[in-house]
Amino acid sequence: MVMITVIFMLFSSTGITAQVPPAGKYNTTNYPEDRKAIEALGMIQDSTAYLNDDYISVGAEGMVYYGRMQEEKSFKKYDLKFKSVMPVQGTQILRIFDGKTAVSNAVLNIVFSSSKGDLQVKVIRSTTYVKQMGKWYMVFGQGTRVQTEAELEESMKKSLLKN
Repeated sequence: MVMITVIFMLFSSTGITAQVPPAGKYNTTNYPEDRKAIEALGMIQDSTAYLNDDYISVGAEGMVYYGRMQEEKSFKKYDLKFKSVMPVQGTQILRIFDGKTAVSNAVLNIVFSSSKGDLQVKVIRSTTYVKQMGKWYMVFGQGTRVQTEAELEESMKKSLLKN
């Protein structure tokens, strides 16, 4: 039943517009070499991008994963594979603090392939990075499913406590 709910949520998230951050609000040009290194981490498909499995993530479905291996097991359990990840233009922000910590935010259109068909979801993705011994690592990631106003209102109605 949970998987059916997740699939429904994934399919129902299409056609939503993204909020674009205010132009010039964030420093997105400092530490240019570090920016290149952090962006390159997104291309790595193995555990070297993560700090000694000191990684926590929260999926768009609300599950918490303690370590990349736990996250990968969930993908295998539901037969999900990334098919495409497309950032929504104008929503990507990478902020670097003191050259040691970085936070990336973006709205992403994601398509997963599965044995039951393709699943589409739009998420606001936040990723936290740390730099240790001259190398950047991912240590936290969260993807929050973007909702329409109608979906938000419906969710709030379902969550109201009845007195």
